[in-house]
Amino acid sequence: MTDANKEILEIKNLNINFTIDSGMLQVLNNINLTISKGEFICIVGASGCGKSTLLRIIGGLEQDYTGSCLFKGQEVRKPSVDRGFVFQESRLFPWLTVEKNVEFGLRDASEEKQNNNLKSKRKTVRQHLELVGLENFGKAYPNQLSGGMQQRASIARALVNNPDMLLLDEPFGALDAFTRINMQQEILKIWHKEKTTMILVTHDIDEAVYLADRVVLMSQRPGTIKRIVKNDVPRPRNRKNPEYTKIRNEIFEEFFSEFETDIEYFI
Repeated sequence: MTDANKEILEIKNLNINFTIDSGMLQVLNNINLTISKGEFICIVGASGCGKSTLLRIIGGLEQDYTGSCLFKGQEVRKPSVDRGFVFQESRLFPWLTVEKNVEFGLRDASEEKQNNNLKSKRKTVRQHLELVGLENFGKAYPNQLSGGMQQRASIARALVNNPDMLLLDEPFGALDAFTRINMQQEILKIWHKEKTTMILVTHDIDEAVYLADRVVLMSQRPGTIKRIVKNDVPRPRNRKNPEYTKIRNEIFEEFFSEFETDIEYFI
């Protein structure tokens, strides 16, 4: 899926601080990361380590950083339709139908990516509803959908402009275990079909091993990149595969090395 000669994102010496009542809080410290076109990257870390902040910087939602964050060679300082964003909550507009929510994603598209012809727009929306398996729910409202279906609609809205990169901030965190596993499989289907570069933030190590080409492991705040683990477990992945178990346990041990925890209890 990846092309090592086509770097789409390059982060160098990135730092960000937040001002709070007690003073200055260092959130990210000296982040260096390069991602190739078509990769599936998972960023794993404890709550508060800055992984979501890093994703927001890549998405252009946080601009007050030092260092550099280059997307296709250009410094990231604002959001763009080239980078779709999916949050933990679906963030659908409750007064709009599913198809209108997805269509809303087209409104800020550049002229190169948006055909103003109404028929063409409807076709694009329909194609993306089919992509996420919601072709029969276009007229439904968000409150008529399950949590997993709402997230599918959010993914369709984020993909409707055919972005080069999709950023997912713990998109399955609020779902039950069964739905979460199904959504992991769905996002992989989309990744294989669309060949979109994906960066997914999660605190779930098993999820990261199941999805990622590489797992970026972050330390506690201030967040640094402790290690990047290449995941060569063959796809489609079987969680019972010894190679899968080995890399999962390796990441568990690395992750919990900074905590006073009995690792064997988890693995």
